Amino acid sequence: MSVADNEGADARALASRFKGLDTSRVEVDEEQEPASIAASSSEEATAFAAMEEMLAQQLSAEAISASNELKLMCLRGRKYDPVKGAKLVSELLALKADIELSRSDNHQLKEDICSHKFIATGGKDACGRGVLWMRFRFHDPTRSKPLDMARLITTVVLHALQDSDCQRNGFVIIQDMTGVRLKNIDPSAAKFVFSTVFPRLPVRIGRICLFNPPWLLGHFVLPIVMSLMTKKLRGRIAVLNGNKPEKLHAFVSPCALTEAHGGTMAFNEQAWCDTLVQTL
Repeated sequence: MSVADNEGADARALASRFKGLDTSRVEVDEEQEPASIAASSSEEATAFAAMEEMLAQQLSAEAISASNELKLMCLRGRKYDPVKGAKLVSELLALKADIELSRSDNHQLKEDICSHKFIATGGKDACGRGVLWMRFRFHDPTRSKPLDMARLITTVVLHALQDSDCQRNGFVIIQDMTGVRLKNIDPSAAKFVFSTVFPRLPVRIGRICLFNPPWLLGHFVLPIVMSLMTKKLRGRIAVLNGNKPEKLHAFVSPCALTEAHGGTMAFNEQAWCDTLVQTL
């Protein structure tokens, strides 16, 4: 068997490990337009009061006593639906407890942040969605397990959600696959994040751009993984073959992209990582 045959067999074996991927509860934007309710408006206040009533009916002391900032984040993240917002408050609190987000032993979380594999750049697309930048060529599944990835994603997303525009409009994810190898991919982490983490975060996914996927992943792994996703989520995925940053510009303006993607936005990765680590 040739080297190419061996690599193809390895890629197919990797793809088979995605069986059971569940994206049915991931919140996906149905409309490609900004939120209709303004932050700090009377309409927002009315929706918030309605959500508070829903929380009171849950009889959950932890949810009722949650900070107004967290509650508002959840309300905005579910497009001002009081019922969904109230449910999300409890789910977010449960997520943070389940993954032990506040644990004192956070060495691996700090290492994952400093790996630069998952970053919120502060850039935004035309609809006001925040840009999340993923580079799994920096991911080592032998060191960073699914629970570690859950802590990293939750930490980065909640930090990015300090921006009210991101709360109201959601995110666009740029998965830069340049240089990603089969050894960087962990199906168990992907399944855990899509089934357990993203559904319990106050986020809506407006777009996922898979930039420059390597041939093996693009031909053997991605088609199978995407076939396991919901039709709604698949409809928000753009596969951008080749190292051509201009393809990204159809989804995110160059002024909201870093130099790595042909953009003009100034962004200091190390400073961002240092700032986030200091919040832990």
